[in-house]
Amino acid sequence: MKMRRLAAAAAVIAPVLVIATGAEANAYPRQLSKREICTAAWNVNYWSGGEAFARGQWRACMGG
Repeated sequence: MKMRRLAAAAAVIAPVLVIATGAEANAYPRQLSKREICTAAWNVNYWSGGEAFARGQWRACMGG
């Protein structure tokens, strides 16, 4: 169960980190697309929870 909690936390934190990092790097950051945010989350979810978990999170992120 700890692994699932860790994976869920990573899924929530990853897009926030991507946005925060981009905002610090540029005074006028561009808005990340939904696809870019979901792709960043996919990478974290894949390595923390496996392909099936990442696929489910991708669908949830993309809204379908």
